[in-house]
Amino acid sequence: MSLGERIYKLRTEKNLSQGDLADRLEVSRQSVSKWENNNAVPDLDKIIALSEIFDVSLDVLVKGKTTEVENADDIPQNRKESYTTNVENNFPPRKIAGTILFCMGFVVLLFCTLLGGALTGLVFCLPFVVCGIICFIFKTNAGLWCAWAVYVLLDIFTHYAMGISRSAVMLSHLWTAEMNYGRLAIAWGLVLILVVIIAVTVVRLGKKPFSLKKKGLEQLIAAWLVVLALQVITWAWGRSETYMYMIDHIMTMGAVYSLISLLLSWCKIIALTVALVVTVRFIRTKKQQL
Repeated sequence: MSLGERIYKLRTEKNLSQGDLADRLEVSRQSVSKWENNNAVPDLDKIIALSEIFDVSLDVLVKGKTTEVENADDIPQNRKESYTTNVENNFPPRKIAGTILFCMGFVVLLFCTLLGGALTGLVFCLPFVVCGIICFIFKTNAGLWCAWAVYVLLDIFTHYAMGISRSAVMLSHLWTAEMNYGRLAIAWGLVLILVVIIAVTVVRLGKKPFSLKKKGLEQLIAAWLVVLALQVITWAWGRSETYMYMIDHIMTMGAVYSLISLLLSWCKIIALTVALVVTVRFIRTKKQQL
């Protein structure tokens, strides 16, 4: 049995598609297909990662020295039971985490309801529920998407419940004690957390291959054009007559202005993150081909 055939066999035994395996290895699906068809050989680091994903030794994966599943008598009883449980139940850790998060959300909701704050319970259980859903939907980077979801909810909460916006950091040099330095500290905290999440996202997603052909270059240019366009739209919105009207009638139109500003802010954040990811992929792929 060739290496490609062993990869195919072990992959199917783990109930993984080529796309699932490619995502876990951070390679393209085409690469996995080439390995299984013996048209290419994985790099050493990918072979090591494959052995960890398939839970087999390098000798089994590369040389096929021992029979993986057929020689059931050679498998220790504890590993045999673990293997059988994983295959039969097909309940990966992310789904276990999702179930735990659902339970925690229910406990929070129940506790707050018993204390007479059902609405408060809904607010505080929402992050657990959203993260639980993410764990069940996303097969890779579930933790990263949970971080984004929690941050968005936190940003909305501080914006509407506490009246604190990330844009307050732009006024740091004008801030006074009467304006409450605690509010400024929270704004800076939100900005720093956002920077960390964007950086982690760029590092995690920037490892995937990128096409250097015309289509790929068009994607790179389009991503940065969207960032520029949203910046222009935000600038125009801040100086429009509609903006001035809302400021003059802040009691009636302030909520609308606040919502539009928040949406524009998040559109810029998403566009910038996508542009950075595409740029990092382009640079990494370019370096690999040099």
